[in-house]
Amino acid sequence: MDLELLTLAGATGHALVQAMVSDGWASARARIARIMSGGDAERVPVEEAALERSGQALRGSEIPAYVLAGHWQGRIAELLTRQPECAGEIEGLLRELRAAATGGTNVRIDGHNNGNLIIGDHNVARIHRGEWEETCQRPSR
Repeated sequence: MDLELLTLAGATGHALVQAMVSDGWASARARIARIMSGGDAERVPVEEAALERSGQALRGSEIPAYVLAGHWQGRIAELLTRQPECAGEIEGLLRELRAAATGGTNVRIDGHNNGNLIIGDHNVARIHRGEWEETCQRPSR
């Protein structure tokens, strides 16, 4: 998988976890489920149920935010590997999730994946891979 798609998957996984604690989660969940179904209408309810379980686990402090972000990053990366044409739709979703997060509750996400990816450090998300770095400012409350 190319670095650009992996970065997109990571940023979207992070934004998705942020959305799980927002007022607009129900509508976001429905759109995300449709995208994650990969065009298979029968999978939409399955994806929506998986997203809702993740949201409940986050809100109930059963699973750390960074674990959920990593899980959804992996799921999104898998989708992008199978259907790279979904990248534009996922980019649109990411923009919408980030716009909706303004003024909402922020979830701190920490962790790393083999030293290549680090998401979070107070209010800044940094993605590292070798000498390349992208920094994204999280919305402040």
